[in-house]
Amino acid sequence: MNLQLLVSGIAMGAIYAMVSMGMVLIYRAVNIVNFAQGEFLMFGGYFCYTFNRLLNLPIILSLILAALLMGVVGVIFMVTSYWPLRNAQVRAIIVSAMGASIVFKEGARLIWGSIPVTVDRVIDGATKLGGSAIIQWQNVTIIVISATIMALVYLLLEKTFIGHIMQATAQDQYMASLVGIPVVLSIALTFALSALITGICGGLLAPLFFLNNTMGFTANAKAFAALVIGGFGSVPGAILGGIIVGLVEAFGGAYISTTYQLVIIYVVLVFVLMFRPQGLFSGKIQEKA
Repeated sequence: MNLQLLVSGIAMGAIYAMVSMGMVLIYRAVNIVNFAQGEFLMFGGYFCYTFNRLLNLPIILSLILAALLMGVVGVIFMVTSYWPLRNAQVRAIIVSAMGASIVFKEGARLIWGSIPVTVDRVIDGATKLGGSAIIQWQNVTIIVISATIMALVYLLLEKTFIGHIMQATAQDQYMASLVGIPVVLSIALTFALSALITGICGGLLAPLFFLNNTMGFTANAKAFAALVIGGFGSVPGAILGGIIVGLVEAFGGAYISTTYQLVIIYVVLVFVLMFRPQGLFSGKIQEKA
């Protein structure tokens, strides 16, 4: 059972890590926490459902199309919820993001209804390990795809010209504009990338947990805990924090109670903050203009 819990915990942790990483990208770009990030996951899952179950497309193609469409949604979200308020107080932008999350949730209910739905698994079935441990191939798929996406995001940010532009804009928008960097385009790319990687999570999660229009809240709460545990502004911290949250959820639910999984996660969060208030990793960007 411990092996099963370990694999499922890492798989769920990978999902929370990607959602948290999407939060980090936006936080580093515009210095706000996007509380609508969980709704990106939910909408991505519903887009995947539309392509896979309603249009009968293969699941891999459905995931790719849903991710690309979520990139467009991310840009629309930036234009409508952040950009008009970019010079306002931070709390106004946070309230705007919360309002957008309500729009996403109710919009999903109007478009797809409130009845839970699901999508095909990338790889169906399960296998036995260690004699009696049953490992679902969907969990293994989640781990592999998540690790691949995280590696690609790292290569994009650290090894490409576009990534350097995005990081320069995140560090200092004013100086970036002085040297000719299109700040609006760079921020739009950051929002698109954040929504894209989070949207994929919805399609990967749907075969294990039914899609519904309220699932974004729970995912957002756990990803935020991962963000705080890992450290604001740190992509490696978001990844490690997500894995920790996934493992705590899996083992806490099995050995303590599934009812209080979220409570257990936040208890761990409090203990981490008692000994490491800045999180396990300090943010890469310490000061913004």
